[in-house]
Amino acid sequence: MASERKQHTEEITTLNQSRAALYRLLSSLYWQELTSEQIERIRCSDVGSLDLGDRDMDDGWADIKSYLAKCNSGTRQELAVDYAHTFLAAGNNDDRMAIPFESVFMSETGLLMQGPRDEVCKVYYDEHVSPMDDLRTPEDHIAFELEFLAVMAERQNEAIEAGDCDEALRIADVQASFHEQHLLNWIDVFCDAIEENCRTPFYQGVAKFTRGWVKLDGSIMNDVGIELRGGCEQALSH
Repeated sequence: MASERKQHTEEITTLNQSRAALYRLLSSLYWQELTSEQIERIRCSDVGSLDLGDRDMDDGWADIKSYLAKCNSGTRQELAVDYAHTFLAAGNNDDRMAIPFESVFMSETGLLMQGPRDEVCKVYYDEHVSPMDDLRTPEDHIAFELEFLAVMAERQNEAIEAGDCDEALRIADVQASFHEQHLLNWIDVFCDAIEENCRTPFYQGVAKFTRGWVKLDGSIMNDVGIELRGGCEQALSH
């Protein structure tokens, strides 16, 4: 029985490591224009080998890899121009721009620094997580929200490895609540806006992959929570 619980624990921590890595990858894609080094790392990465079985993720990753298979000396500049056009609205007069802030999509005014920003700030504060203050970027930027879930996955692993069931379960609830209220709630309209505005297959693929992963991880977090609760109950009964 002990060996079975240990195996389940190792499966959860390995899964959380992969979750954190995926969230950090996506965060880096949205934070700023990609460098040549980042482009090369993505081109050589094997995210597709995870075989998560989600069509949006599979299609999105295929778009990304197909585009980068033709990488040349102009790729970085082409992606930088598309990033500026799509996420910074450079030269874009479309009403549905993909400005990467929750407030833009979820507040009545469609402006920055609205209610969603205040709400995520409170969660960050409560969990002692702080985006870099000197960046002066509103905290409901999607890159920060994705990074927060990566941090929570890692902290859950720390709690699991320390045998702290209560903390691991508390973090499971924090993750699930944040995911539902500050990511899942706007991911469809945000990814729709990316697909409508971007000019390269790369960012088309990023939108598909993001949509698929955010939705899939809701199910994964639920399953992890169930596993943790079962494991903690077993531990307490012995």
